Amino acid sequence: MHWQSATSTLLQSVISGSRVGLVTDVDGTISPIVDHPDAAQVTPRSRALLADLQSHLALVAVISGRAAADVRERVGIPDLVYVGNHGLEWWAGGRIEIAPEAAAFRPALEAALDAVRAEQVPGMLVEDKGATISVHYRQTADPAAVHARLGPVFEDLAGQHGLKLFQGRMVFEIRPPVDVNKGSAFHHLVARHNLDAALYLGDDTTDVDALRMARHLRETGACYAVGLGVESANMPPAVRDNADLLASGVQDVESFLSWLLSACSASST
Repeated sequence: MHWQSATSTLLQSVISGSRVGLVTDVDGTISPIVDHPDAAQVTPRSRALLADLQSHLALVAVISGRAAADVRERVGIPDLVYVGNHGLEWWAGGRIEIAPEAAAFRPALEAALDAVRAEQVPGMLVEDKGATISVHYRQTADPAAVHARLGPVFEDLAGQHGLKLFQGRMVFEIRPPVDVNKGSAFHHLVARHNLDAALYLGDDTTDVDALRMARHLRETGACYAVGLGVESANMPPAVRDNADLLASGVQDVESFLSWLLSACSASST
């Protein structure tokens, strides 16, 4: 169901909450997908809308697979809550806090990083994000072939170092084997900020945990949470399957944020 079909039902129940939170992914949600991750930019309209929503909501937060410092700089809005590395890093008190259970795996990640770089092919970007490793292969000559060949290699490599391999859109991610993901981070934000209603926006495989968590929180009565999946040409089927509502790309996310600002403004007058 498109979000505009739910403004008087699911979404009305959200904005009727006394403490409402908005949590959003970055790439593919408020920033268009680009060939090189360093070129990604949050759209000016999304940035302005998120900044304006701060005065109407109990929480505006960003959760990303990017490192927390990277996403904070890229979004560039003071006083937002920034969560990086899928929940393994938090920007708090002017510095990065790494989940203690993940910090112990830094030596294993460093060893895995050397092995990953030994497999590097032209066009591949290997990113050391502190708590995790990302291997971007969108710009290789044949991404499908790279995926087929290196997927099993990196799976074995991760296992050898006591780590886990995850896959996103044209990216391999090697992470510590800890039970932390965007879903657990979303749950933590809801609890920490005492939210009784919340929205989660995301577009990729790594957002599915948070979309599922939104439904779980709503169905158990813990928080009236709604998950909004962002459509694209390469949207993973699991996003559609687990989202409560859909937006038709980054530009439509801007339209949703604009509606949300207007609805929150109206409810406070």
